[in-house]
Amino acid sequence: MKKILLYLIVICNMFVACKRENVIVSFDPMVNFPNKDIVELDFDMTNAVFEGLVLPHNDSMFHFSFTIKNNDEKKYYYKIYYQNTSYAFDDKDSLSYENFYGSWENTDIEFKPIASNTIIDSFQIVGNPRSEQKYFGKKFPRQYKDEDIEEGLLLMQNDSQWYESVKQKAKQNNVDLKEQMYKDLLWNMESNRNSEGDINRRERRNPRVGNYEFMLVIVDEQALKQIPDYIKDISKTNNEQFVNPFDYFKNKGGKKMNGVYYVISPKKLKAVAKYKVENGVYINRATYPSSSYRVYPNNHKVGDWDSLYRFAHFEEFYHNINTERNILQVQKIADIQSNSYTLKDYINDAKNTNLTKKKIHPNITEICGKNIRCVNNTIELINPASKNLQNAKKENVGIKGRVPMTYGKYIYKIKFPNLLNKSGLWNGLTNAAWLIYYNESSWNNRRQSKNGYVIENYNENEQRRINNTHYSEIDIEMIKTSEYWPAQKNKQNNINDIRNNGKFVLATTNWDLADGDNTFIKKHTLFDKKYKGKTFTYNRWSENSRNLTSRIEVPNEIFNAPYYYYVIEWKPKEIIWYIGKDLNNLQVVGYMSDKFTSIPNNQMLPVITQEYHYSEYWPPVIYEQGLLPYSVTDTKGILYELIIE
Repeated sequence: MKKILLYLIVICNMFVACKRENVIVSFDPMVNFPNKDIVELDFDMTNAVFEGLVLPHNDSMFHFSFTIKNNDEKKYYYKIYYQNTSYAFDDKDSLSYENFYGSWENTDIEFKPIASNTIIDSFQIVGNPRSEQKYFGKKFPRQYKDEDIEEGLLLMQNDSQWYESVKQKAKQNNVDLKEQMYKDLLWNMESNRNSEGDINRRERRNPRVGNYEFMLVIVDEQALKQIPDYIKDISKTNNEQFVNPFDYFKNKGGKKMNGVYYVISPKKLKAVAKYKVENGVYINRATYPSSSYRVYPNNHKVGDWDSLYRFAHFEEFYHNINTERNILQVQKIADIQSNSYTLKDYINDAKNTNLTKKKIHPNITEICGKNIRCVNNTIELINPASKNLQNAKKENVGIKGRVPMTYGKYIYKIKFPNLLNKSGLWNGLTNAAWLIYYNESSWNNRRQSKNGYVIENYNENEQRRINNTHYSEIDIEMIKTSEYWPAQKNKQNNINDIRNNGKFVLATTNWDLADGDNTFIKKHTLFDKKYKGKTFTYNRWSENSRNLTSRIEVPNEIFNAPYYYYVIEWKPKEIIWYIGKDLNNLQVVGYMSDKFTSIPNNQMLPVITQEYHYSEYWPPVIYEQGLLPYSVTDTKGILYELIIE
């Protein structure tokens, strides 16, 4: 009996398959790109900053065609769907509604009637393809001008309630009133820019890089009446949740319905995003944390003029300095980059109690753009030299991307500065290539946590939790410390051995904010995991620590190469970090999975920085930041390329 039943099931499946083949004869999702099984295209990033990523181009479309057999002369209707497959949950996964999928740009267009046996139509891959209202906003305005600031400050002074609240905040923060007014005004202006509106701000949910598949669905008149509205119109929801049409037709109601035929084309699309380094670096007044805003005048392709505002893919990045900590800095300037100031000199200075020291913090630039240079289609980052003790500083420098994405393989081609001189002495810098959340607005929140995320702030003992947050961060950081965590006392080497080993530590970090929904997090703070034959040791300082980090040692000689590749592969369920001289020989240097951390799913931006960290950030302390002299020479890093695929 079981054999007969199985035979009948096979026959029925064959009948359905044949029936579908008899209706859909052929389907080509990209007839304007013929004779290719995989069409490889770069996203059109011309207007990506304010209008989002587009494929194939702003002014062009993908043309698709299909042919059907209609022997019964029925009325048929069709719809095309596309879906990113490289960075997607399985169709049967409960989170598959998060996948990037779409249809025609105008979601009001549902199934179209088929007027002949051969149809030619078109579509375009754009951001926010489900036309989700939370991503709608106001038309992006012009950049801030001096008169906007002056007018805003005047309005603030004339609004007694607003003005009084700012005065109280300045007092609480121990900040000059003028500075507090300026910061509050910019925050208010930015908040207004990100408020609700009637423009589909497609850059707030950009298309994803990687491979796309295409599904053609044909239905007869009777089936069309039964298909839910949220499948006909992907902007609609079922019980306040979107439904992935690929899942619906392959696994759910559409699979079982008579009169429904679909085919997924074997022809695929591979999409790549290439940041245009040659477009320069924009100086963003809204992110500079001081009212003493001014721009360095003689920097080619670095500035705040309108062309850079519209088209530059990078802006200068300003570090948020933790002023609750101090560096007790020796008042000495030396050529720490070369071997003229050595490890032996450092050890002698550490013993010298008569050296003059001063409490300082790391700095950011006082003149925007001064230490960012665009040269021969590269971007140079300069930690400036200190010429005299009166003006000596340890100044951070960085750039941040302006085109956000969710997921992707971020490939940074960078010539970072050496961290160690020939004697093995650290110069105090941390080289970093990382990702940071795109926007603080609720529309850029990561997935909700029912049991709460720890609030992101400087308090390592923070225990308050919130269900929704925009904060996400994924890091590669290169510093001089031990590869072992303080708790691994049985593995710790002598400090002198670490100082003399010619290596630095490459740390890979995911800021999961101790997501309460991941049951592994609360129970594990120091543990090992294997990935492709490598064992990584992970550390979380406590169950409420905001991030998870692993460390490995890497020879300092990599910085002697003309450039190196630093890669963050961010997927829905895992993150993989690589480095290498060339893309064909990348070495895995870090790995994390959703089994033991929480992978972000909001939009993020790439960042590249060279910064002076507080030594206690990376225990055990191998070098005291304050005992490392100010550098008498500039320290330069170079970005050559940034590609996401």
